[in-house]
Amino acid sequence: MHKYEVTLVGAKGYSGLDLAKILLAHPHARLSSVLTSDQAAFNLEDALLDSNASQVQSLPLASWTSLKAKPSVVFLATPAEVSLEWAPRFLEAGVSVIDVSGAFRLEKSEYPKWYGFEHSSDSPLAQATYGLSPFEESFPKKGPFLIANPGCYVTSVLMALIPLLREGLIDPSTLVIDAKSGTTGAGRKASADLLFSEVDGECLPYKIGKHQHYPEIVKYLESFGGAKTSPFFTTQLLSIRRGILSSIYANVKPGVDTAQIAAAFNRAYGNYPLVRHAAANETRAKSLLSLKRVAGTPYTNLVYSVTESKLYLYSVIDNLMKGAASQAVENFNRAYGLPVTTGLTPMEGVL
Repeated sequence: MHKYEVTLVGAKGYSGLDLAKILLAHPHARLSSVLTSDQAAFNLEDALLDSNASQVQSLPLASWTSLKAKPSVVFLATPAEVSLEWAPRFLEAGVSVIDVSGAFRLEKSEYPKWYGFEHSSDSPLAQATYGLSPFEESFPKKGPFLIANPGCYVTSVLMALIPLLREGLIDPSTLVIDAKSGTTGAGRKASADLLFSEVDGECLPYKIGKHQHYPEIVKYLESFGGAKTSPFFTTQLLSIRRGILSSIYANVKPGVDTAQIAAAFNRAYGNYPLVRHAAANETRAKSLLSLKRVAGTPYTNLVYSVTESKLYLYSVIDNLMKGAASQAVENFNRAYGLPVTTGLTPMEGVL
């Protein structure tokens, strides 16, 4: 069985650790090395408590040319500024890149406002494929390629709304998106706002009206859903480790009912096994709404109801999996012509 040499940059972070765990068990990937942005020693086996990581080479990012095995693809689980600097370097060296950050998702002119830096890489930005399965169809056929992983909030919203906008079932001018995430969505960094004493027992709004995922949502709802939108979008921090619940509201078009919403999701995801959906009155809807049940899985769970011409729609994902690591592996699978679920057999809890 052929295995592609893989390098991971940013294995110390939460999404990086989940990526490493998936890649170590992937039947077509050989995680041969991890690179860190500092000089501190890092042992992946100790971090994961997984003996399969014992042979993974660890080096500082600046020393990547000293790797024992040149990778076919590099996963960048790094801040956007780091990805912006290093993705072009890997591409110039003939190495493909799957970037988990937001460095290659927007138009160049939008980065100063939403990310706080000037974007300097015209060519990589222009060649980037936006890796949202199953909607992005133009996956690269040969390398070196650059795939931009969608944002975590963005993924939960796009997966819920694209099928409905495509079929003209909802009024896009009435969209309200109330999204809540676990604390791992903020990354693995020291911050007073993320201290246990600050978040325990709270549900705190943050980045009110200026979250960097807003323009990404608007851009790709139009690209894949065919509709211009200007939704209300608010983000809140839950006192849990992982998971996103996006509560989405809109008016439906005249005559649209819950059954038509279900039919649209069936058509959109009939050949895509990583979406589960149900009407709110179905018995399994409670399980699909559970953040505990989606944690550690690559699924998007959708629950919906239409009442008095109003759509109530809930999208539930693991922000570290479908919102980052497992979606990056989906993109790896698609880029190399593998079934989208390869290496993503989930293990989920019942509590």
